Order: sequence, then structure tokens, then C-alpha cells
Amino acid sequence: MPAPKKPVKTHRVAVQKRNLISLPREIREKLKINEGDVLDIKIEGNRIVLEPYKLIPTSQAYFWAETTQNDMLEAKKDVKSGRVREFSNLDEFMQGLEND
Repeated sequence: MPAPKKPVKTHRVAVQKRNLISLPREIREKLKINEGDVLDIKIEGNRIVLEPYKLIPTSQAYFWAETTQNDMLEAKKDVKSGRVREFSNLDEFMQGLEND
């Protein structure tokens, strides 16, 4: 039996002068929103939805992670130094993995 859903905590904010609102600290910290970050805002029905805008799409974020970038640099060095192998087909490739 699935665990019951936790009720969503809501926060009430007031619209201030010049139509500004302040995001509660709990929300900013949970979503890692900092001063200067950009948010997308849209209307869904009668709701206002704010979402952090990421300059790097989530589907590509792994590529820009430090580990991936280090792996890419290592691979580039391997290619430059000639530490590469070519395989004709998948079976040959799999055999090459087993021999490593």
C-alpha cells in the first residue's frame, strides 16, 4: 500500500509596493534560489506558477557536471596520445571490454 501523500505546505505572502513579493526562506533554500536567479512565471488556470529557470536544461546538466567534464578531458587526452581502439561490431567491442 503506497504511503499517504504529505500535505503540501503553503506560504502566504503579501504583494508589496511596486507589486513585489518575497519568496519564503524555506522555499529559496529547498530550490536553491539565490538573489539574481531567474524564475519562469506562468498562469495555470487561476494559479500563478513560478519555476526556477536553469540556463542548462535538466536533461543536459549531467554533461556539465565536474565528473563528466573531467572524464571528457581524459578521453580527449587518450585520443590525442593514440590510446584508442576500433571495433568492427558489438561482439568485438564486448570482447575488448572483457579483456581490459
